[in-house]
Amino acid sequence: MANPTNVNKNGLWLGTSSWLFDEWRGVFYPDNWPKQQYLAYYAGHFNSVEVNTSFYGLPKPSTLVNWLENVPPGFTFSLKFPQAISHQKRLVDCEQETLAFLDVLRSLGDAAAPGFLQLPPDFSRQRYGRTLATYLDWLAPRLDGLRVGVEVRATDLMTPAFAKFLAERNLALVIVDRVGTPDLFDEWEQLRQQQIAPQFFMVRWIGDDKHGPQGNAELVAPQDQKLDVWAQRLAQLWQAGTDVYGYMHNPYEGHSPASLRRLEERLAKLIPLPVWPPASPPPPDTPGQMALF
Repeated sequence: MANPTNVNKNGLWLGTSSWLFDEWRGVFYPDNWPKQQYLAYYAGHFNSVEVNTSFYGLPKPSTLVNWLENVPPGFTFSLKFPQAISHQKRLVDCEQETLAFLDVLRSLGDAAAPGFLQLPPDFSRQRYGRTLATYLDWLAPRLDGLRVGVEVRATDLMTPAFAKFLAERNLALVIVDRVGTPDLFDEWEQLRQQQIAPQFFMVRWIGDDKHGPQGNAELVAPQDQKLDVWAQRLAQLWQAGTDVYGYMHNPYEGHSPASLRRLEERLAKLIPLPVWPPASPPPPDTPGQMALF
């Protein structure tokens, strides 16, 4: 397949944490919509999506082909690193698993959004700092144009020093808007302004996933002020030429498609949003028909 560039003219990819929620039938998907057509319908509304299933096992080549056949050009998939790498082997002796994952990203071509490495909450700098540095130093030169974000959940890695460590290796710190997690946007933005950060940004809007909305189908906890702030932030990044990837989770307000639409409405007042889905190319001339020009 084509070599990945991960660069789209619009520079703005927004989606949800999955397209596989059955609870969205009758709310986002039409009633009785077949599950095998979820992705095609979803991709008619949003231009990117997180893929959590890759955490449990790499998708088969036939699965990748099916994904690509169900989305328009410009759509991207953000795959999570397999748990065998991050949680089971804890970044030790996992070179083959990592290379296999990178091959999957390459197979997606231009449909590959940044892959993201999510580390366990107990994966701290104090316990695993040397292991983490060794792995990332090994990983960075093997990306060859691929983009990767790193999400940490131990507080001693949520620091400007670690953010700079990632940026210097052309990796992104995944910014997470989650109750109980520090907001590290300003630290990353400083690195961008210093021209240290890579030319892409990744954010996951999770909200209160412990005590917040429990359902997936209804917006019950509006976060108007936060969405206002994020619209300003994303517009600022887009205007600076940074490619933006953002993924909304149901616990943020209760129903991620609605939350994403509310964010897009705010963004549309600040920057020109790309038309989505893109216009289909005109069909070829029918044999035997006379061409006008």
